[in-house]
Amino acid sequence: MAKVCILQLGTLAMSESRIDYYLKLASGSGAGVVLLGEYVLNSFFTELIKMPRSMIKEQSEYKKLALSNLAKKYELTIIAPIILLKGKELCKVIAKFSPQSTKYQEQNIFINYPHWNEEALFAKSGKFETMTFSFDKIKFGVMFGYEAHFDLMWQDMMAKKVDCVLLPTACTLNSKERWNELLKMRAFTNNIYILRANRLGKAKFDEASSEFYGNSILISPHGEIINSLDENEGMMVCEIDKKLLNEAKKIWKFRDNALKIQTNKD
Repeated sequence: MAKVCILQLGTLAMSESRIDYYLKLASGSGAGVVLLGEYVLNSFFTELIKMPRSMIKEQSEYKKLALSNLAKKYELTIIAPIILLKGKELCKVIAKFSPQSTKYQEQNIFINYPHWNEEALFAKSGKFETMTFSFDKIKFGVMFGYEAHFDLMWQDMMAKKVDCVLLPTACTLNSKERWNELLKMRAFTNNIYILRANRLGKAKFDEASSEFYGNSILISPHGEIINSLDENEGMMVCEIDKKLLNEAKKIWKFRDNALKIQTNKD
């Protein structure tokens, strides 16, 4: 059984004290993996588009160093989205800070709505790749919130035999119930755990302000919300049970039947 800690926060200031406090608590709870939401290490998208590149770089470099050091200090694996500057281009990536190393995975699919157009701001790698890793005999996969809408992402997770998907999000605009239903369905039809860490704070779209509502959740392989946070800052320690994973797979047989279809198709 693996323990994962979800931290529900707004954008962190240029100081280690707040994140150090929570990571110390996470380590003390026995968690080995910690998940942060989108735009927690950096300012939100609508602020980034107006921010000088030099300021974004300073923000990211400070957070990279801080999280790398804290991963070593508390012997944790920390999963968090961050914005990297490569030449003149901004790259939106998921970072995996561990005591041994730091690895990055670029986002594959970007939101491109008129009020929230990440596709126009961030560089695209041109190749499809996802991040996976193992901890305490659990196979973890990671994807950005927007990517959770696409079958391609879940097919990749299943092909890699992922047990638990870590999902950092930045969800607002009265979408709470829609996200709950989407992720319950994905957890059930793939018989996996989903841990979603949503950010807090405010966003301004076209002069209208909106709140990020939290509601970070743990969903079981049976598609049920086991635990959740409210709209306040906080943390939640989640247990990933291999026995429950195997039970769900055995009962529902979704993975076995999907494999049969793929075999016959080939």
